[in-house]
Amino acid sequence: MSRLDGWPLIPVASVTRESELVCLDPGLDEFIALSRHIAADPRAMLTVVADDITPYRLLDLPVGTRVDRDDETLMTTDFAEAPIPALDDEFTFRWDVDDHRLTYSVESGQAVAAVGTVGILGDTATFDAVETTPAFQRRGLGRHVMATLSQQALGRGARRGVLAASGQGRQLYLAMGWQPRLEMLSLMGA
Repeated sequence: MSRLDGWPLIPVASVTRESELVCLDPGLDEFIALSRHIAADPRAMLTVVADDITPYRLLDLPVGTRVDRDDETLMTTDFAEAPIPALDDEFTFRWDVDDHRLTYSVESGQAVAAVGTVGILGDTATFDAVETTPAFQRRGLGRHVMATLSQQALGRGARRGVLAASGQGRQLYLAMGWQPRLEMLSLMGA
């Protein structure tokens, strides 16, 4: 991980973005200056994390940027041993492990029903891209994926988890004991 203007520049290398510049309540002027780093680059993201993102949301954005997400909440939890909800017999699972990153997929035949990724660095686990395919929602798969990933993280030395919860996923995480900490706003180059 490198730094850009003093803020962490995280190499993401995902399907939708190459990098993400993350800043903690930098102030409006610095936020506008930082947004110029991503302008016109559709694979670059700038995320601001703050108690209240409203002032950032109300800004006129520089040309070449667009709001990608404005409904996310930074949430955290402290891990504890917990049971993992069982999968129905129609499902199988698969692990993809890449150094400090684990992806867990639940499948029904050839279809991916639910998936999630956790990256572990020291005693912190960062969860990303946890989702359930619409045809399989409301069947407990999101809870199963989160519990499975959490137990893997705990077993690998993580004591605390962090994630960016979408508006849709927030209720699941609250029900699982995660605590909301800060609001998030993410811009992408356009």
